[in-house]
Amino acid sequence: MQNKNLLLFIFSIISLFLISNICFAYQTVLINFHDDKEWKKVYNQTRGNEHIVQFVPQGQSYRKWNETYIFHSYKFKNFKGNAVSFLGALTRKLEQQNNTKPYVTIKRSNNDSIATRCIASNDFIKSQCDIYRVTIGQESIISIQYINKNTVNFKSNYNKYLESVSEANPYYSYYRYDRIMSRGTSFEL
Repeated sequence: MQNKNLLLFIFSIISLFLISNICFAYQTVLINFHDDKEWKKVYNQTRGNEHIVQFVPQGQSYRKWNETYIFHSYKFKNFKGNAVSFLGALTRKLEQQNNTKPYVTIKRSNNDSIATRCIASNDFIKSQCDIYRVTIGQESIISIQYINKNTVNFKSNYNKYLESVSEANPYYSYYRYDRIMSRGTSFEL
């Protein structure tokens, strides 16, 4: 009888361990910022089906920044769209706020699309340049936006910023012990 109870206890512990690993599944994004700046996370919040993470260089803040990376994760049930249509919806909203220059799509596919533009100041948005990407993940739709208020710096370092945004990658794993441990360039969405 004791052996049976011991086996039941061991089986329960093993089952609990396996179930807990599945319950704590999450999605991680990996990014290489491709510059010598120290980037810090200044915003990390969930609102309904949307999770937002924002990074700025050291010395800047959530409210006062000159350049930033903003990541949005949207978890929609039964999403029927694609990256092209989702990016189009996002960029149309921004073009309504400032229509001094439209977005130019530089990559267009159903799973991954990228657009960019530099705008002049208006009543709503100061002059800035940005690269906007939408990628369809296994667990969510992810938008990645790099914004730089210094248009000269943006244009002279465009390839570096484009590379950072283009290579940012959702890492798919359902078990925490499989995840990449470097928190310098990875974060949960």
